[in-house]
Amino acid sequence: MATLAVLVLATVALCACGSTMVTSRSTTDAPASGGSNSAGSTGTARRTPTSTVTSTSTTSPKPKRPSMWDRPALAHPQTITITASSYNLKLPQTQDYILRCPKHRLMLPSKLVVWGGHNVVLEHCNLHVAQNWVGYLQHQTGTLWIHDVHFGGAHLTGGIQMQEPGANVVMRDVLFDKVYGSLHTNHAELIQTWCGPKRLLIDGLTGSTTYQGLFLLPNQWCSTPLAGFDLRHIDIDDSAGAVALWLGDVKGGNSTLPLHVSDVYINPPVKRTWRGWWLQPQPPSETWGSAIAGAPPGGSYVKPTTTGAVGIDEAPAPAALPTEQSQ
Repeated sequence: MATLAVLVLATVALCACGSTMVTSRSTTDAPASGGSNSAGSTGTARRTPTSTVTSTSTTSPKPKRPSMWDRPALAHPQTITITASSYNLKLPQTQDYILRCPKHRLMLPSKLVVWGGHNVVLEHCNLHVAQNWVGYLQHQTGTLWIHDVHFGGAHLTGGIQMQEPGANVVMRDVLFDKVYGSLHTNHAELIQTWCGPKRLLIDGLTGSTTYQGLFLLPNQWCSTPLAGFDLRHIDIDDSAGAVALWLGDVKGGNSTLPLHVSDVYINPPVKRTWRGWWLQPQPPSETWGSAIAGAPPGGSYVKPTTTGAVGIDEAPAPAALPTEQSQ
């Protein structure tokens, strides 16, 4: 009996020390060749062999290449909370910032102005103004990263104006309420830029306009070198508007700007369906050749939430093109 007890204790000890190996056993039976696994089958079933997985790995995953689509790395960032009394910001251009919003709709008496900062992060914001442009974003020196933001208002005369010589601007899931304008009144656009940015990356943008949509003139008032524009998953309701997509004032001509356009949908003006009415440059230019007339099959890419917006770009960062690697 003493000898038997020693053997039992030795067996228990051996099982207790095997923590570097994990075994998993299938709970389903696989049918034998030619048999069926359904109820009532006359085939002979065999059990899937037990698989053994060790905790060690002989390969290392390849490091992810840094991408401009990712939230920028911030060095000792300062956090600023946007409020109805703190919305006109002038920031040192060597400092990183996080711009925070309350977890509800924030009504501003006028447009949000952010001048300066190096890497600046604006995300999860539900910003509204009664009228006026909803934002002026200017002179960041690193990356301006805008994510899950609703730029709203009851009667906006414009969306965002950007003046970003040398900066990278990344927008992921951005929603604009309708902007109101015309040829003979104010010229309303969802996004207007006349200087830079060096890179403009958009994945997920929904908006509506009675005049223009994206009005991109990156070298109109500055000669900053351009590394590339990438526009993905955009839908603009231009049914009561004019030009939805405009690209011009590119130093050396539009063909010198690396431009990637995919899944960009325009609901064209009701009485001006010819593409030349809502694209500039007009066909036969291929600048906007892949833009699609109509609405996305699954509905708008970006939708409102109480804290901002949500949409197509909730997954990991989009696959970067060669010009979109972090430098």
